[in-house]
Amino acid sequence: MKSLKDIPNEELFSLLKSWGQPAFRVKQLRTWLYGPRFAATYDEMTNLPATLREKLAETVAPFALKVVQRLEDPNDGTVKWLSELLDGNTIETVLIRVPHRTTVCVSTQVGCAVRCVFCASGRYGLVRDLTKAEIIDQVMLACRELGRRVDNVVVMGMGEPLMNLDALVSALDELGSPETIDLGNRHVTISTSGIVPGIRALAELRRPWNLALSLHAVNDEERARIIPTEHRYPLEEIFAACEYHRELTNRMLTLEYALIDGRNDSRSTLERLAAIARRLHAKVNLIPCNSNASNCKSPSLRRCHEALAFLEQSGVQATLRISHGQGILAACGQLKFKI
Repeated sequence: MKSLKDIPNEELFSLLKSWGQPAFRVKQLRTWLYGPRFAATYDEMTNLPATLREKLAETVAPFALKVVQRLEDPNDGTVKWLSELLDGNTIETVLIRVPHRTTVCVSTQVGCAVRCVFCASGRYGLVRDLTKAEIIDQVMLACRELGRRVDNVVVMGMGEPLMNLDALVSALDELGSPETIDLGNRHVTISTSGIVPGIRALAELRRPWNLALSLHAVNDEERARIIPTEHRYPLEEIFAACEYHRELTNRMLTLEYALIDGRNDSRSTLERLAAIARRLHAKVNLIPCNSNASNCKSPSLRRCHEALAFLEQSGVQATLRISHGQGILAACGQLKFKI
């Protein structure tokens, strides 16, 4: 069975017309799907005829996700959902609450082919790409939780977003439409491990979405210890693609840098990181490593703050990400599709 948000408007018009329904039913459906109630069932769509709701329920799924488990971190209010897809596969999605801002972290694939060593998402490899509807409905899930539109969407969950670019772009374009939730382009951040063709293809779309590069190492030798060969591009090719992206979109790049104790946190490494940031006119987001992997541990909080101070003293705009949802394994690198 298809998901409703995967059906183009023209196809939906034709389907409803074949059932003898007026054209305005499509607008009614979209209003229920995208607000203010963010409907996930046909029973919620009370201004549709009961016979139509029954026919729709037999033909197309109103929501692409079925929540299997909802966890909330008592320390910071972060929510993580394990959701089952229509084919039985599962994914995780995270809602992060901080003062004056809510952010949903969405997945784009079941599993991940890149398999960075500190990340649980790729532990079992890639199962499949998500569809447009499966990406959108993660955002809708967060909107239903809040009772309003989320403030930001970060594409930093399970999977490599630029290896599922067509579905991702289609989903983000839909979410940015004034006819849906009108999510501003600059409230979207797409993270990549450095898929060069994907970065260049994204740049050529000229959408003002934010781009974040999961860097984690300052030379190819060290990066080879973090990212397996198959989907690892040379850093110089990645940097050239990022410069191309900035040229076409005029958006500042973010370098995501997972601090791993004893591996990428030395003074000489941080000097090289600062030089890369200055070259790319990028800001740096330091992320204490959250993985449970025994060979990837975070430096002490003191050393993390020292790394931040060093970058700032080197003329680099930098932040130290405060991890949210650690108590429910919802922090960076902890999402997976098997529990």
